[in-house]
Amino acid sequence: MREAIGKFLPLPPDPLPEPSPKMKLPPITMKKVSTLWEYMTLTGRTVLNESPLSFEDLKHPYGFVMYKTKINFIASDPAVLTVKDVADRAYVFVNKVLQGILSREQKVNSIPLRILKGQSIDILVENQGRVCFGSGINDRKGIFQNVTLGSRILFNWTMIPLPLGPESLSLLKYIKHFTLEQHKSFVPSIYMGEFIVPNETILDSFLRLDGWHKGVAFLNSFNLGRYWPIVGPQVTLYAPSVLFKKAPQVNQIILVELEHAPCQNTNTCTIKFVKKPVVNG
Repeated sequence: MREAIGKFLPLPPDPLPEPSPKMKLPPITMKKVSTLWEYMTLTGRTVLNESPLSFEDLKHPYGFVMYKTKINFIASDPAVLTVKDVADRAYVFVNKVLQGILSREQKVNSIPLRILKGQSIDILVENQGRVCFGSGINDRKGIFQNVTLGSRILFNWTMIPLPLGPESLSLLKYIKHFTLEQHKSFVPSIYMGEFIVPNETILDSFLRLDGWHKGVAFLNSFNLGRYWPIVGPQVTLYAPSVLFKKAPQVNQIILVELEHAPCQNTNTCTIKFVKKPVVNG
């Protein structure tokens, strides 16, 4: 960048400063504390409507919304679920078992389902970010049109916005009193780890999440950002020194993992803070 600017403007004679020192921490054990369904019982604001409502209609501009309905008829086998207009990415579950993913980016708006009368369809919609300029200035999020199963429109929707701010995340302390549901396959879940920084001097660091797939990371309730290392190119998340607490205070890291964790149910897995970023993995 310095060389490119130097082609057009005079540069100061001073040498480039050395990169600031970074810190590495021992691996941190993460434990599953909640599925998103259990988290919803603590934080979810329930909205009922005949048809799906957008994030904007729900006054929930960022993050996630769970859309839920129950099938009250006998569907064909398989029956194609179609969500013509979804923004941006949607995980489709039948009785909390993942059936597939819809994506505006990949232009995937339908999947075949095997579903029985009386079973429920849950659609977890993720807002992946807003354009906020030009033709994308009105970049609305959520589900905007009728959802169909085969030739039938699905009605009677329950929508639950999922807040992920500090106040909501603090409610996770009550989760320990719950008994976690056991699932044969992975469901979106929340993992938590606690650690003490052994260093006398706290430095900047980078969160590395090998084995994790896609989600959001929080350090001491501060949103470090989204991770999606299997897609990349960015693999690590920057963690500034001011977010860490000095010993003997305990630090807390939370992951909202949407697709896959290196451990299942209540088994434990790890994350780590490293000295070097990986931004082109």
